[in-house]
Amino acid sequence: MHSTSLLQLLRTLSTRERTRFGHYVRSPFFNRHEKVAALYEWINHFAPDFESAQMSREATWAALFPEEAYNNTRLDNFTSDLLQLLYGFLAYLQYEQRPMLERRLLVGELLERDAEKHVQRNARRARQLLAQLPGRSYEHFLEEALLEQQLDQFELNRRQRQFTSHLQKESNALDRFYWCNKLRLACDMASRNAVINAGYECQFLGQVRSIYEGSAALQGEPALALYYRALLMLERPLEEGHYFGLKALLLERPEVVTIDELRTLYHYALNYCIRQINSGQGTFYAEVFQLYELMLEQGLLFVHGLLSEWSFKNIVTTGIRTGAFDWTERFINHYQPYLPEEGRSNAVAYNRAALYYARADYKNALLQLQDVEFTDTSYHLGAKIIQLKSYYELDEPEPFFALLEAFRKYLRRNRQISDYRKKANASFLKLARRIYELRMEASGLHREILAARLESLKQEVDSGTAVANKNWLVQALEKVG
Repeated sequence: MHSTSLLQLLRTLSTRERTRFGHYVRSPFFNRHEKVAALYEWINHFAPDFESAQMSREATWAALFPEEAYNNTRLDNFTSDLLQLLYGFLAYLQYEQRPMLERRLLVGELLERDAEKHVQRNARRARQLLAQLPGRSYEHFLEEALLEQQLDQFELNRRQRQFTSHLQKESNALDRFYWCNKLRLACDMASRNAVINAGYECQFLGQVRSIYEGSAALQGEPALALYYRALLMLERPLEEGHYFGLKALLLERPEVVTIDELRTLYHYALNYCIRQINSGQGTFYAEVFQLYELMLEQGLLFVHGLLSEWSFKNIVTTGIRTGAFDWTERFINHYQPYLPEEGRSNAVAYNRAALYYARADYKNALLQLQDVEFTDTSYHLGAKIIQLKSYYELDEPEPFFALLEAFRKYLRRNRQISDYRKKANASFLKLARRIYELRMEASGLHREILAARLESLKQEVDSGTAVANKNWLVQALEKVG
């Protein structure tokens, strides 16, 4: 049973969720088949990994029917029934997180039963829940429109064709839902087109933009203003004012969108800054640093309470690039417990080494990477480059050239590294070797010969379209002689 869909899904449950699912399975409202409940009790003994020789299909059948011969079809049926119950349980987990949906469905059922007093009572509660929804964004507008639709129907049932305000409120909310969701989708499309050239087309965007720009009511909705400014930033990257406008809105009214939406908008801003840096505007490192600070303060970088090792690495890199060494050290110390346990030690070792290297503490940089085995190619490449540059700075030719040769073989043999990265790192290794060799020979060369060889190497570094660590190579050349 180890590879069944049921077990794969059960492995995603937390301890508390498995306990609650047990209650769900044993409830006669959801399940009246005792053997299905017994099947879950048996399987749950092997949580959380559900990996045991005792979990064979035959052993499972014997636990359920010790007196009966094995029946593959019946066991499949019990397993399928339990999987369907798990689907229902997972749907319920989502349902209980949306009290507004629950209340709106209740109001709909009460309308069907013509229970007027109960409709009024629960409609008031629905309005209270609506006011408590995080963010006044597209989901809020949709819930508001659907609630007003129900209340309008309620009033029509009571008063026939008299005027009610609910119809107008439904229309207004639906308008806001459409424009907010349309702008959100337009931002998503523009962002993906910029990253992967996906070719998405947002239909009727010109008309939407024109109507939005001509409507004071729409412009007065803070969530729409956020998405519209983000869209301008994504569409017009050369006009930096749109980025700073979005950043100001994010700081001023972060509560007008949900946490997920806020996270996405911050990532749009972050990616914009990174593209500016890649185009040569190094001043945007300070912006990236500030955005990371803000995202950390608001918990936007955490998923299920954990900080991904790549976000961790990007933040450390940004702190180093901006010269905020003390801040970066505090960050590593404070946030390392939030890294996933698997890979935590490697992530901390690598990022500490990067910080030591930036502080010119090359010996400690090497110590951090000693005896660390990186299975991820990005970490492995980065670690080897830190080691190589540290040996260079410490003027230790023997380990430098030994590592350089091992690094060259690693690049040639590893199939997980893209051709571009292989080429860029191979060029770096070739040039680093020649620069070190020239440095070792420099004292015995005539000035004119040294200058000519330096100039030749500088031209190779500058002309190389795929050269990793080009800035370091240039700096190393400047120090030779």
